[in-house]
Amino acid sequence: MQKASEEQVLQVLVELRNWVRAAAHGQVRVALEAALPDAKSRMAYQMFDGTATVAQIRIACKMSPNAVVALGNHCASLGLMGINADRKRVRLFDLNDFGLGVTGEDGNTEADE
Repeated sequence: MQKASEEQVLQVLVELRNWVRAAAHGQVRVALEAALPDAKSRMAYQMFDGTATVAQIRIACKMSPNAVVALGNHCASLGLMGINADRKRVRLFDLNDFGLGVTGEDGNTEADE
């Protein structure tokens, strides 16, 4: 009996998540565009997946360590990033879901690769 109740609660939570996701899509996109105005910052944000180090992000995006840390702190303060169990910054949104994916030199977005 309790398992059925847990499944019902899960269904309601999934439905709520979907409604919130749809309702907030435009606002999140505006927040991402404001916080990540250029390709370099968008590429760095996208790399904050909880596995990449600041050094890896810095080298890949050709940014200073201070700029990478500042970007992470700024995004976290705006609610665009969280911290995982390993105390690493993790982006909360995939830029490709908002049409903000970074285009590489070959013209492909990160999702295309």
